[in-house]
Amino acid sequence: MSKELEEFRLKVVKFPENLLFRFSFAQKLSDHNQPREAVEQLTFCLEKRNDWMIAHLLKAKLEMRLGQNSEAISSLKKTIELARDQSHDDPLLEAQELLNSLL
Repeated sequence: MSKELEEFRLKVVKFPENLLFRFSFAQKLSDHNQPREAVEQLTFCLEKRNDWMIAHLLKAKLEMRLGQNSEAISSLKKTIELARDQSHDDPLLEAQELLNSLL
């Protein structure tokens, strides 16, 4: 495991309720090809803050990498809903394109 990844893991252990640490850790896990653990971290985050649009989008991408297409479709639909509600055009377009690729 990389030093950077281990540093984030320790932050999450020390501050388990800090959602920003968990989200950053999930990003690093994704970068280090550990999508399952990254999804676990994002799931925790989204249980606490279901309106976190970018976390839904990252989770969807990871689910796609894992071949979990039905989960990815659900995550992308939520991303699209939140992106519209929050006026985030670029993530909205990206999520729509990803969703179309799965349908």
